[in-house]
Parts: sequence; C-alpha cells; structure tokens
Amino acid sequence: MQHNDTQPGKAIGVAVADNPLGPFKDARGSALITDAATPAPYGWNDIDPTVLIDDDGTAWLAWGNPVLYLAKLKSNMTELDGPIEKIALPNYTEGPWLSKRKGMYYMTYASMAHQGLAEHLSYATAPSPRGPWTYQGTLTGTAKNSYTIHAGVIDDFKGQSYLVYHNGALTLPDGETGAGARRSVTMEYLYYDADGRMWPVTQTEAGISAPPKPPTGKVPALADPGRSDPRVAVQQFAQGYPETWPGSPALASVTRPFEQAPEPVGFHRDGGGASRLVQTFVPRADIALGRLSLYAGDGHGTDATRSLRLSLRDVEAGTELLGAGEGLAIAYRPQGAGLLSFDFSAHPPVVLKSGHRYALALQGEKDALTINLRASRSDVYADGEASLDDRPLKDREGRPMDFAFALYAR
Repeated sequence: MQHNDTQPGKAIGVAVADNPLGPFKDARGSALITDAATPAPYGWNDIDPTVLIDDDGTAWLAWGNPVLYLAKLKSNMTELDGPIEKIALPNYTEGPWLSKRKGMYYMTYASMAHQGLAEHLSYATAPSPRGPWTYQGTLTGTAKNSYTIHAGVIDDFKGQSYLVYHNGALTLPDGETGAGARRSVTMEYLYYDADGRMWPVTQTEAGISAPPKPPTGKVPALADPGRSDPRVAVQQFAQGYPETWPGSPALASVTRPFEQAPEPVGFHRDGGGASRLVQTFVPRADIALGRLSLYAGDGHGTDATRSLRLSLRDVEAGTELLGAGEGLAIAYRPQGAGLLSFDFSAHPPVVLKSGHRYALALQGEKDALTINLRASRSDVYADGEASLDDRPLKDREGRPMDFAFALYAR
C-alpha cells in the first residue's frame, strides 16, 4: 500500500484472520515495513511480500522492486527478528516467491522489466535463504496480454509440483478483454531434474487440464560465457548493491553507487540500441592503472553469439590503451546488481596522465541483452559524460547521465 502522508513510498502490512476466507483485520495497527526501513532511490521498493516458514519454524519474509530484501520474522509473524538484508539476483525486478524443496531454497521472481522488456520468470537456488544464491536462468517467458507475470510454487502436492502465475488471457462475459491490470490466474505442471533444477515451463491454454508429461534427463546448463583475455582478471559480483567503493579509488565518477546510480542501461536501451557504452573522464593526477570497478549487473551474459570487449582510449591521441590496441575480450556470467571488477596486474603498464581525457567503454552486440551498467539520474560527474554510440546518454527528461565506475592505482 501507499503509506499515509507521514511517510513517503510504499509500505507492507500484516492482516490476520481465523479463516483463510476472512474476515481479515490489521494485526499491528501500523505498517510492518516502510520506506524509512529500506533507504533507496526508489519510492516503490516495498512491495510484493512472500513468506516461507522453514522446517525449523523460522519465518522468512522477502519482498521488493527493484531491490530484493530479506528478513526474519518473529514467531508472532508481526515483527521483524533482525536486520533487513539485500539479496542481489540477476535480472531481478519484483514478485519474489521463496520456497524450499529437498533441502534447497528457491527464489522464483519476475525478471527483465527494468531492462525495458515485458516480465519473464527467472529463478535462483541456494543452501540458505541468505545465500549464496546461484542463478539458474529463465523459467518461463512473457504472459499473454500482460506486461507482468508473477509466480507461485506448489511443491509435491500428492506427488506433483505446480507453477501458478497470471496472464491477461480471459475475456469477461461483457466482452472486456484481459490486460495488464485485468489479470487471470493460471497453472502449469512444474518439474525438477535429479539435481533440483526446474525444467523450463511452456505456457499453455490447457494448463493442468491436460495429463502431465514429465520430462526425462537433466535441464540444459546455462550457456558457456567463454574466456576473458588472459591479460585481465575478471572478478564478478564482489559486492552487491554497493553503498561505497571498496578501498581508496584514485578516481570515481560517483561516491555512493547504490544511491547515485540507480538506472540500468545496456546495449538494448529504449529508443534505439547501441553497440558501445562509453564514459569519459579526466584524471586530476597521474594514475598507474591497477584495477577498474563498474557498478553493473543483469543481462544474459556472453556466449558464442553475445560478445563483450573492454576498451580504454586516449581521446586526444585516438589510441587504444588495452590489449595491444584492440581492447580486451571479457567473459561475463549474469550477476545481480553489484561490482564487476577488472584487475590489470598481468597487463602491460598503463599510465593515465593528469588532464588527459579518456574514454572507458564496453563494446557488445547491438540490442543484445548482454549486460547493464548502472547510470545516474543527473550529471554527477562534471569531468566527463556517458554516451551510447556517440549519442549523449540522457534520461527521459533530457538530463545528462553518468555511469558509475572507479579506478584504482597499482
């Protein structure tokens, strides 16, 4: 719900009844979660709660858009029991569903909407609600006549598991058709392989009215991302939703990445795709380049059809400084919003000169869903600018934007 005038943003409450059909009443007299408990550059982040009561009786609450939050509940189910944590999952948008099966935890969630697509369903697995979470890919695609698709999972009911979701497929007797805000509930059979991975679900009109057809074998593995250039060591997901840059950067475009750079931008940006995401910068002192960190995440990663190359050019000289003038090939596995870092210890020395203008770039396939960088909502870095294929990067109101990055000296 939208909270009252005393606090901005969305809020989550608790209702209680003696019967699942109600009547329900407010169990607290106040919200359980408010925007003040989850500081973020989003006013809608406290939505879509899901609750799992674990085998030991512990109740877990997960929620959020576009940040996934997790917390324990006390046994009374009306109070939090400990701190709120952020869980960064690849392509996460909203609508989480937390479940457990045969000792493994599953987070099934609406994905891809913050990349400008209609929602898909993706999922991840973990040995604990706190992780570490392993991204398992897409469970099913977009829903008919509905921008959104949210999940519910029923496991092993009389030996069969089910995926419940919504679409906009039904038409009312008066002829009114379904749509994103006129949704209908549907259900499909859900299957797991021997390793506990979910088989991708094909949406059908018949749903569970048709006999089940269990698949055989194992779910196909995610695509191999390939290999990065040996002259750079790629470290993925060193820190999810980074509040600050670790260590002491020699240069950074923002000081508080999570707060100052909330917008995902990729090669498929609305209004025209691009094959080159660029941020220019000007060092105020010489920097012997040791490491680069980007605030990035999401996408389908690299494979045989989706490449990624890291470039660093001296703008005035027009020369490429990485990979003997050709840039560096990067292998990228999907990660949640966090740090993507590159260590240049094995690369020939690169010294960035004070006062020179440089262009840091990721090059990829135009319109491919390879990766997203996090960008600002305003011109937070005065000494440079972001661009897509030489077009200045601006928000919908025409304000300049910057990508969040940090450089470290050797």
